[in-house]
Amino acid sequence: MTLTLIGRASNESSGYPTSILCEKIVCPTSCACQPTVWQLAKGNNLLGIKFFDNRSTGLLAIILIAGMFSHARGEIFFDADHHARERPSSIRFVSQDHSVSIRSDFRGGRLSRCVEIADDEFDLLVKPEREPINDSAWYAFQVYATKPMSIRIRLRYAGGTHRYRPLISRDKKTWQRIGKDRVTVHPQKTQAVFDLRIDDRPLWISAQELLTGDLISQWSESLLQLPFVTQQEIGRSVQNRPIHQLKISETTSPSYLFILGRQHPPEVSGTIGMMRFVEAITSQSKVARSFRKQFCTVVVPMSNPDGVARGYWRCNANGVDLNRDWGRFSQPETRAIGQSILDCRAAGRRSLYLLLDFHSTYEDVFYTAADVDDAFPAGFASSWLSAIDQRFPRYQVNHDATHNGNRTTSKAWAHETLGVAAVTYEFGDTTRRDRIEELARGSAEEMMRLLLDRVDQTKHATTLIKN
Repeated sequence: MTLTLIGRASNESSGYPTSILCEKIVCPTSCACQPTVWQLAKGNNLLGIKFFDNRSTGLLAIILIAGMFSHARGEIFFDADHHARERPSSIRFVSQDHSVSIRSDFRGGRLSRCVEIADDEFDLLVKPEREPINDSAWYAFQVYATKPMSIRIRLRYAGGTHRYRPLISRDKKTWQRIGKDRVTVHPQKTQAVFDLRIDDRPLWISAQELLTGDLISQWSESLLQLPFVTQQEIGRSVQNRPIHQLKISETTSPSYLFILGRQHPPEVSGTIGMMRFVEAITSQSKVARSFRKQFCTVVVPMSNPDGVARGYWRCNANGVDLNRDWGRFSQPETRAIGQSILDCRAAGRRSLYLLLDFHSTYEDVFYTAADVDDAFPAGFASSWLSAIDQRFPRYQVNHDATHNGNRTTSKAWAHETLGVAAVTYEFGDTTRRDRIEELARGSAEEMMRLLLDRVDQTKHATTLIKN
């Protein structure tokens, strides 16, 4: 059954101004389904509609005219210009009997529509900020009930497919992934169905951990308690959020390592890896202390603050994939970060030793240019990956030197324009978080050790030349 609904109405008593809705709804059950209640309401300049018994167009017409703005019990709130911009963001939903509430109007939240199929079953639409787009279907929402009960959630994807098995949390700090046997995925991956036990305590459901800008700021503040860490604002995002960078160093004439993260909002495992990697550099290990006396590590932990805040799948607030904007620099985020990288080169052609860009994908992998070992410092990438392989003998070090070689990524730009070793460091979506910590800290220590050796070699060669 397909209902194509077009309405124009207003109700001053309800506070809903005149709006236009043109929406097509496909019944998720068979045409022989029992009478159902459809609630589709728009808040803030949007229409509120209730549809009963799908068997009678006459009844639908009566409800559309006479009951549209009677006391609406089931509510959904969309962005005011949801259809015009095709950038749905957040909803607030209350079931018809007021027993279940679902919302995604928080930083990092994302749902595009909720339809109540039954008192205990809800159909949630997950839609990207633009199409076509990389298939990283992000969702995050909160649900609670007035009484303990079980509900069924159906995630329905538009413009993408199911990638992330849901995580649940009571406090947004401790997360647990729902078991594979509890999630039924459509053969085409266009839907995923699972049951939840809920009560009056909010339950958070998310594609990955909600590692928002606020939490990254808290993490940065904890590092700023260290005497050798400073922070500065290097620019503003499209929506005027600050872009901060950290500097970690105990020398006034350093060589440089540049680290950036979170160009793509859903890639949380990469951000976790970046955080643990940086923490290894700020530690009191012998190699970290020596490293800080030779190097300044520059870190931009949140490259795309707008996309993260809005729960985007891939882009910034202008709908641009930031990791396809390097060299073009059409966006304020890449311009600010690119200039900061160039500033690291101001001290001299051999001052910037390495650029690391942290991401997430389906598995752990290192992406480099095919000729990365020809870049400065020569042979570093191969030596580093070999050292990681020796440190973790049971770990498969995946290296891909062909990925996105001709695209305008940070890795390609740094390699081609600056002639510096550049690596995209990817962690798998489902790599165990304790394993990410172990790998990130270990790879950071091996990197520091090798870069210190390279600095010593460079200084020795310079001394020989002068003599």
